[in-house]
Amino acid sequence: MNLHRRGTTAMITMALASLLVAACGTSPDGSRSGGGGSQTTLQIWDFSAEQVKFHKDVAAQFNKEHPNIKVEWRSITQADYMKTLPLAFQSNQAPDMFYWNATGLAQLMDQKWIRPLSPDGTVPADFTKRWPDGSFLEGINMQDGKTYGFPFSENLYWGSGYMFLNKEVFQQAGLDVNNPPKTWTDLKNACAQIKSKTKAECIAAPTKGVDMQRIWFGLISSVSTDEFFDFKTGKFDLTEPSQVKTFGFIQELKKAGYLAPGTNDKNFSRQQFAANQAGIFFDGTWMPSVWASQGFSSDKYVVAPRVDPDEGRTGAAGRGYDDNKYWVSSQTKNADAAWTFIQWMTDPDGYFVQQYYKNAFGTLSYVDNQKMVSDPALKQIMKIGGAPGYRVQLPVPLLKCPDIAKSKAYVNAMARNPEGEWEAMSEALVSGQSLATTGAAIVKQRQAALEEELKKEAAAGLKVSMDCYTFPDWEYTKDYTSDMYKG
Repeated sequence: MNLHRRGTTAMITMALASLLVAACGTSPDGSRSGGGGSQTTLQIWDFSAEQVKFHKDVAAQFNKEHPNIKVEWRSITQADYMKTLPLAFQSNQAPDMFYWNATGLAQLMDQKWIRPLSPDGTVPADFTKRWPDGSFLEGINMQDGKTYGFPFSENLYWGSGYMFLNKEVFQQAGLDVNNPPKTWTDLKNACAQIKSKTKAECIAAPTKGVDMQRIWFGLISSVSTDEFFDFKTGKFDLTEPSQVKTFGFIQELKKAGYLAPGTNDKNFSRQQFAANQAGIFFDGTWMPSVWASQGFSSDKYVVAPRVDPDEGRTGAAGRGYDDNKYWVSSQTKNADAAWTFIQWMTDPDGYFVQQYYKNAFGTLSYVDNQKMVSDPALKQIMKIGGAPGYRVQLPVPLLKCPDIAKSKAYVNAMARNPEGEWEAMSEALVSGQSLATTGAAIVKQRQAALEEELKKEAAAGLKVSMDCYTFPDWEYTKDYTSDMYKG
């Protein structure tokens, strides 16, 4: 996301400023309004619109158990959130805790947005044992021995790359929803039948900005890697043959009229699917709760694996260590209250967890998901995601080169035109050009930035190089295991 975008109109700026004042709830002297003497007000921000009621219930229950702490949990639309949160930090009005997964630990620390989870920076063993071994790593959620983050969503089932089929549309088209398309050709054949026999669109595929990731991740993950960087070759890969071929297939679908027309965002496309106006939608683990909030229950659709190229699956979705999503703000004056809430929130048997699963919001990293998940759609997602080779552990440069924890080269390379890949895709989809052509500039820019910065850091004494980012022995369909790292 571009956190430094300029040229915002005065009207938008004023609206965001008003939102900040309303959200921050400060008293005339600038202190947090606690609403009652010694009561501390803990402000948490995110952009999960479908979880508003859940968060309200969570806040009420936490306050019941901790009367001296009042939680104000606010959700802002995602597009506004990506602008509002940086503005809040710039104006020294940031919340006490916030949700953020657009960048990782290194950039958050560089921006001075975060502080350790606990007041003194250390966390007890009875906290970290809630997670699988290896969940807390220097450079991922720890820095200089202090813990800054914790894995929230688990990384086997959670993520994009699932195909949702609308039962009513499939029935109208004379298709068997329990025999879903398995290959690219199957998908085109199903679309042809939906287009000829129903009034519905075949695929509700948002193509507006980053929302294009829905269909992109639903296809590319079966071809190579769902990252814009290939850890096998050590190169930004948008213009590589596998990526170009996959995007070419999306262009084929569009040309044939199998993608819903218009440049739509994810919300429009989701509603289109839920209104039986489209037969197929590609997205992630979070969708059962999104559709439930729209009154579209899981008995009205089926979850299927993503489709593979006709020649068979040659790639997999990646599993990483980047599921640290809730952070404590560097501007908080309520570090003790934040730490109390985090421990309560991550209690595997606590209220937050029980209600999270009751509402089918997804899968958590500190919980036995096989035991807790009851929603049939989520159960199917777990069955699909847990199949061997559907998601694989990505190589981690940090585990190969510990000094990567101090490097800013990759973060800075990704910060160059953050939405560049999606802009290249949008241009190619509109113009009909090859992705190899529209994506060339962003790939060249990122690769040069990464290599040049690594050379500077190495000259300054860090043990880093392009070798840290290159794993030639990795196969896209297999986990890169700990024994494969060279010491």
